[in-house]
Amino acid sequence: MYNAKIGLRIGLGFVGCALLVSGCATTPKAADQIVVGDDVCAGEATRIYFQHGDSALGPLAAQVVVRVQDQLALCPKRRILLVSISGDDGPPSSLENREERAAIVRQILVSRGVAESRITSTAQGPLVDLAPKGPIGGVLIFTRP
Repeated sequence: MYNAKIGLRIGLGFVGCALLVSGCATTPKAADQIVVGDDVCAGEATRIYFQHGDSALGPLAAQVVVRVQDQLALCPKRRILLVSISGDDGPPSSLENREERAAIVRQILVSRGVAESRITSTAQGPLVDLAPKGPIGGVLIFTRP
């Protein structure tokens, strides 16, 4: 009977270790990965859509920027990144067009009280390559510590 209890404990110990190892074996998200979501202060990205080839912000998209600005007020120490990307709805937007889009979003955020020193924007480079692609081009707004 005594050996059976020891064997049971050892068996349960192996099962526990296996569960711990399998939990640690999951691949963590990369620190530079961009995840689209609703929690900007947690680093999730919100996409601001623009019509293909256009750098004018529509009224609904402007409302989304204002909503995001309200969220950004809750995390004033986080850096804000704007990544302007092309969509899959046609040929890639020109670099100039993407830069104009990021500048428009930046201008709205600054006009609503976000410190310009918190905002970094890009329309080319590694962040653009990491950005999740979508059917329509636009600007991703997200934060980092």
